Amino acid sequence: MKTIAIRLAALCLLLAPLAALQAGDDGPIVGAIRWDGWYGDVTVTKAVEASLGQPKYHFRLPWFAVVMGDGKVQINGDSQAIMDDEIAYAAQAGLNYWSVVDYLDEAPGMSIAMNRYLAAKDKKGIHYCLVEEGARLDKAGTKAWGRLVEHFRQPDYQTVLDGRPLLCLFGKTTELGRAEWDELKQQTIAAGLKAPYLVLMDWRKPEAGRLSLGFDAVSRYAASGKGYTADPKSYAELTSFDVRRQLWDQWKQDGTPCITFATAGWDTRPRQERPPVWCKDLVKVAMPDPTPPALQKPLIDATTATPEELTAHIREAIEWTKANRDINPANAIIIYAWNEHDEGGWLQPTRGADEKADDSRIHALGKALRALQSLRNAKP
Repeated sequence: MKTIAIRLAALCLLLAPLAALQAGDDGPIVGAIRWDGWYGDVTVTKAVEASLGQPKYHFRLPWFAVVMGDGKVQINGDSQAIMDDEIAYAAQAGLNYWSVVDYLDEAPGMSIAMNRYLAAKDKKGIHYCLVEEGARLDKAGTKAWGRLVEHFRQPDYQTVLDGRPLLCLFGKTTELGRAEWDELKQQTIAAGLKAPYLVLMDWRKPEAGRLSLGFDAVSRYAASGKGYTADPKSYAELTSFDVRRQLWDQWKQDGTPCITFATAGWDTRPRQERPPVWCKDLVKVAMPDPTPPALQKPLIDATTATPEELTAHIREAIEWTKANRDINPANAIIIYAWNEHDEGGWLQPTRGADEKADDSRIHALGKALRALQSLRNAKP
């Protein structure tokens, strides 16, 4: 009897964490990356206006864009009303947070949307975290830490694991090493907060980079298929191979700490035809379409996710996260992207053929996330 009792006690100890997880787990938090090149009369906005100016790409325009005719468009979402609408759409979709690509002080135009978000009176429960770029932080050095800590203090900053501020790094730092990142943790704790939860988004050997910098997890910014190309993969192939097999299956096999990555697509053809200046190393030769604007048809093919495909993929990401909490303790998902319209991943409503907002992807995301929201709302 004594042996049986000992074994039962041991079994209870093993099952206790799982039982606690099942009892207290209300599903993963879900966020989407923001790349805010759509606001203000600035250089970046002019470049994306050119990329999406051809009529065949107008279905990918943000809903607030204006078609001028003759292959030209105007995009400027710089108003509080538009940001309030974006927040409402994100809440309708069931998102928990946006991961905002931060440019520090290098490109003020890229902070317009974040400033509008911070000024919003009703954020409807939509939080935010930052995505910092490694090369930019290497230039700024540890003087950037104070600015990050101030963001961490914000009541709407996204946290995980009972209060740890979530911070993503796109591309490993080479000048800032583990000691410098430990200093950020120390400054955050000194400010009365918990240590940040650091996530490395890197294309090459992310796990080695995570370990060298002392980060908590890995994820990805995007799944790029064949890279910058005029012949992109279908959405089905992108999600099944580049996401499920190359990321999820590999992370599970290796036991890699991660935040689940999901994607709304990848299709850089607008940038292949009219490349922005920042893509000069990715697009060697521009390939403009000679078809007159009046004769162009919307370029919608298997590369463009259908709402049904998007719903299925996000549901799969949720189920994968639930089944792999041992390697995703933060219980989080990040989606590429809210508004990478000209690079091929977007959730934000677009300009419909009737000139009204096409929010089909908002509804598709809502179908996948509605059960999570219902579960959270039912909690006492």
